[in-house]
Amino acid sequence: MSECYPGLNASEGFLSEGNQRLSNTICNKLTHLNFNRRNSSMDQDEDLAQLKWILIAGIAFLFSAFFAFQELKYFVWGTTAEATVTNTFETRERRRNLLAVEYTFTDKEGQHHSERDDVPSDWPTPGPKVTIQYMPGVEDSSRLEGHSRTGAVWVFFVCCGLLVFAGFKLYQIASDAIDGPPRRRKR
Repeated sequence: MSECYPGLNASEGFLSEGNQRLSNTICNKLTHLNFNRRNSSMDQDEDLAQLKWILIAGIAFLFSAFFAFQELKYFVWGTTAEATVTNTFETRERRRNLLAVEYTFTDKEGQHHSERDDVPSDWPTPGPKVTIQYMPGVEDSSRLEGHSRTGAVWVFFVCCGLLVFAGFKLYQIASDAIDGPPRRRKR
């Protein structure tokens, strides 16, 4: 009599004795597999949660990479110049009070520029001359020296670390899915 299929047995001619043993073996494996699936649903939930964190870290990495790249451009290709302040006034942008500093400067090619940089309102009021950074050949790329996003660079490095960790965890999840959980040697 088959354990999985009680109505089937070798004497009734439905299954040969060898096929009945094969059927029982497959049935036992499937029963074991279904039991493991019920227990592994928590593992799947954990894996899904880990994959969500990996996705969040990836998105944070992309945003921080964009801002860090902006800083890298100023670091590598940026040039400093002395500018003359023409006007300072307070302005409001996205519910934040800002200090707008308008200035003029001459770049290294001899072209005159009149630009503006909005800095936090607690920024010290500039004098008649300020040092600025600009990208040669890029219009409206100047900013007051010191007005940088170094925080974005630090967030980028933290995200790089998180992505390395997430990649390791993803590798573990994939390895477990393919090879099964690691086995310990018996002593």
